[in-house]
Amino acid sequence: MDDSAKVTLTRNLDEIYDSRRQHARRAARGDETRVATGAYIPTSAWEALGPRDQYLLRVRAVAETRLHRSVLSHWSAAAIHGLPSIEAWPSTVHFTVGPTAGGRSSGPVTRHSMKLADEDVMEVDGLLVTTVSRTLLDLAAGASLLSSVAALDHALHVDRRSGLPPRATIEQLWSRYGALMPFRANARARDAIEFAVTEADSPLESVSRVNMRTIGCPRPTLQQRFDDYRGLIGFSEFYWEQFSLVGEADGRSKYTEPRYSNGRTLEQILLDEKERADRIRALGPDVSRWGWRTAISPEALRRHLSAAGLPMGQPWGSTT
Repeated sequence: MDDSAKVTLTRNLDEIYDSRRQHARRAARGDETRVATGAYIPTSAWEALGPRDQYLLRVRAVAETRLHRSVLSHWSAAAIHGLPSIEAWPSTVHFTVGPTAGGRSSGPVTRHSMKLADEDVMEVDGLLVTTVSRTLLDLAAGASLLSSVAALDHALHVDRRSGLPPRATIEQLWSRYGALMPFRANARARDAIEFAVTEADSPLESVSRVNMRTIGCPRPTLQQRFDDYRGLIGFSEFYWEQFSLVGEADGRSKYTEPRYSNGRTLEQILLDEKERADRIRALGPDVSRWGWRTAISPEALRRHLSAAGLPMGQPWGSTT
């Protein structure tokens, strides 16, 4: 974000030259947008931001205008840590307070009354935030399975391209899970953590996998390696060996993000993807592709994978 996207806090203003009332009038005219009490940004700069950056500005504005320093958590911490969200970012800012403080929420703030150990809290850019592991645990307990698994997969993923370590490990998650017990929705959190994997390379893959379990298609092998006489072809996102089928969840990021394009033009990426699919088909398996519109809808994904030859309505993990 550039300087034009910075928030003005009216408590820091010199009342003679730039009063609170002046900013309120600008907001009433539509020239500025109030992102929190006493926090304004030019409307043109606000509208130029994406949903996550808008939410991040709101989180910081609310945190910086509170009388007491509190710990940002749940989706507010997720935004700060760069975790993905499948649903829209929330309208309120989430804080976790001690069990004795109460979890009353009001206006732009949602308060969670839960245990917080010292190791659950870190500082990021001057803000107190729950750690990645604790944030993931909170989401696993409170968010939809689609959202929590996407966030878990993202943090657990080991990127072959960069070689960077994961943001969290399964061991860390289970450690925090045990330390927090007993807590509300612990069974829901356990299911999400048990379902998370290190192999998923994108939220689209995570959403696809969750809905595969929902529709009861056979459980696929993830990141199956394929080679031919020329060497490595690549790693498929999903593979059903018994049904000789490769599944590829194709999101926009595969064609637009630098970590995937590696300096190639869109035309070259499309040609490379076609060649990759042709080389896999030459080995025997068919290749089926789908995007977000199909992945996000269990019924659409069921129709798509049924047409590709997979049986449906089986317990997850079945192969027949």
